[in-house]
Amino acid sequence: MPDWTGAGAGSLFSTINPFPLGANVTYESVRNADLSTLSGAVDSLSALTAKLTELEQDAEAMDGMAHGSLWAGLNATASRAHIRRTAGKFTHARTQAEALHSILDDLLTDLRSGQDGLLRLEANSEAEGFRISPEGVITSAQPPHLRLDQLNAGIGTGGIGEPDPEGVSPETQQAMWHAHSRINEIIQQAGESDGIAARALTDILAEGDGRFSHTDLTGIDDARENQVQQDAEAVAVLAGKENKTAADWRMMGDYFALHADDPEFANHVIDTVGMGNYLALVQDLDRFEAELTAANVDVDAIRTGLGNTLNTAMQPPIDISTHPPGSPAYSDWLLTPEGQLYEERLNELNSLGPETQERHSWWTSRRVEEKTGYDLLLDLMESADEPMNDIFYYDMLDGMTAAEKMNPAIWVGDRYPGTESGWDPQNNGTDRLLGLGARHNVEATTMFFDPDMNDNLEYFTGNGEEGRRLIFSDPPHVFGDHNYNEAPGLNSALETAATGRPLGGTAGTNYEGHSEANIRIAEQVWNSYAEDPARSRGGLYTPDLRPMLGTVAADYMSDISYAASGISEKDGQSREAMFDRANSGSLLWEVGKDPDSYQKISVANQALLYSEMDALVAANADDADEITREAMRAANRTGHVAGIMTDARATARYDDQIAIDAEHNASIGDVHQAVGFFMGGAVYGSISNGGMASMTDAVLGNMTDALFDQFYMDNSVTAEDQATKTYNTSRVAAGDSAAAAATAALENSGIRDSVDYDNLIEDIEVAAMNAYDHGTIRKQMAS
Repeated sequence: MPDWTGAGAGSLFSTINPFPLGANVTYESVRNADLSTLSGAVDSLSALTAKLTELEQDAEAMDGMAHGSLWAGLNATASRAHIRRTAGKFTHARTQAEALHSILDDLLTDLRSGQDGLLRLEANSEAEGFRISPEGVITSAQPPHLRLDQLNAGIGTGGIGEPDPEGVSPETQQAMWHAHSRINEIIQQAGESDGIAARALTDILAEGDGRFSHTDLTGIDDARENQVQQDAEAVAVLAGKENKTAADWRMMGDYFALHADDPEFANHVIDTVGMGNYLALVQDLDRFEAELTAANVDVDAIRTGLGNTLNTAMQPPIDISTHPPGSPAYSDWLLTPEGQLYEERLNELNSLGPETQERHSWWTSRRVEEKTGYDLLLDLMESADEPMNDIFYYDMLDGMTAAEKMNPAIWVGDRYPGTESGWDPQNNGTDRLLGLGARHNVEATTMFFDPDMNDNLEYFTGNGEEGRRLIFSDPPHVFGDHNYNEAPGLNSALETAATGRPLGGTAGTNYEGHSEANIRIAEQVWNSYAEDPARSRGGLYTPDLRPMLGTVAADYMSDISYAASGISEKDGQSREAMFDRANSGSLLWEVGKDPDSYQKISVANQALLYSEMDALVAANADDADEITREAMRAANRTGHVAGIMTDARATARYDDQIAIDAEHNASIGDVHQAVGFFMGGAVYGSISNGGMASMTDAVLGNMTDALFDQFYMDNSVTAEDQATKTYNTSRVAAGDSAAAAATAALENSGIRDSVDYDNLIEDIEVAAMNAYDHGTIRKQMAS
């Protein structure tokens, strides 16, 4: 496929193209483009079109007279034919000139619009607090002139939406982001219009081989549609070739790069090639990757293009919030032509999903397990530039779940390289898809697990007859050295569904805390495992979900601390979620044996302690007795959780034989990062940030140091300490931490001298240490 930008040094377009030949279209080239030559060409073509229209009319009149006269004989017959051919040439000349004029006029309009847009952004930038360099780089107007990537990384700023010590207000940051997006749109539009115009002119002039020829093109939009259709047809032809060359693959990659996000292109390619052959194309790309890479074919780019194209074809024009799958609105949409086409493709994917995509029988001699249709689909979705549409994601997840219910051995096999445990969880297609959704499809993932809408949560986490019972080896006893209980996707998806945040925990700008669906999911999944805490560890074929439960505990730390302490739900305290009061402590202990969960829960518990101390002191500044009562309650609950975490950590190290290795010791050093992450926006739902926002940096530093000390002390517990449940250093640290939190709250409110400080602090320390002791010696039902 030629590079149409500039269309070659000897072409007509190269003489009027405002951009340097062969150069990329940039901010500078669009802003400073000299459009006078192009404008002159448009004017000349306008005049030429008008003149050719007159000549065409004259020729038609002459043709009419020749055929309408009584002129007869051999000369008359020959002359009439010649006159008609001449009249036709003028028509071809006129239509060709009109097409050239329309295309170049549209290009001129697009480039002028782009120039005007860039100049307006520059003119308004200073008033909005930023500036644009000659190369199009946006920085804040005031020193130190921070770029957007620096602002996004938090360099010299409080972060978007937070107070900015360097003076870049949230409004200015928003204006900078808007300008950045607009510049990208303008540059992209200019480059696209330039390329389309160059290709269209080349095609028009080449079609007649130097002579006037008829064309139906009416402008850039028409040329774009025509080129998309041509390229889609070319891909279909190339995809159907039995023996593709490196040049064939390279050309397909170029077409995908140009049009993968165009629905007309995507629809034509998918429906013409066929879903089965399309997935087989992905399989071929895998098979010949080494050979193609050696031939300098960008295999990853082609795979991305294939993914983007399929993604575009599976983009329903409806929203999951108004048309959730299974709803009457969704069912009605499926009856529309668009809905029927979408459903046909979806059904085809689910039909092909469980099957291996074998096409070349000779390949089996290599003894490589063939990937299934679901594997190939997931390879594409993981390679695509954009996430799956929420409805497409939900429907595919629903289809995969139905497939594994019908055949629990659907994921048998080692189609992906093994890990240290001998089996890669990528072989579990449902888990891979859940992992994608956890990152990109928060609303759809939450909806998928909402117990008010379906029974999926019970299927994936329940222990009843309808619970998930997958088989990963055939026969099951053959691969006894494998461990099949890794489920990173399920852990991540359940975290997302219970918290309302994507994988990684960062709350979006529109995050409003836990929804009712998030709370329902958190309650059901926590309470289900609380009935049998040991089940959270998983087994040979059931997943270890303690990482997810650790996140749930941290996210709902306040409510978990009430439940773990066995405090009645009728104590007058407001709750967001109601967790199992009898067994939550046991589950918390089991979950705390997972190193990452231990750290998450400890961070959230310490933050809860400081937050509640700060809030209760501020709310009861005039009532010292109430401060004492509430402070002791807070110290009691958080001290109890701290005791559970210490014993869980020690038990994991000694009873469960988890080594005290360098890796875990090194992870303790990340506590500062963990606390910073918590304070930076990963808002655990049931902990109010109101009080924490008013704390001084010194207080936050004290909180971090307390955590740091706790982690090191817990990791220094000896086997003898664990055997006798005597964790004196950690116990004292829990009391000291509660006292420090209370002191910080009193000083923050300026009332330390208004209370009986020494007795208050002593009472709080005793409450925290007694609760800590109870947490370490409580009968652990999960052991």
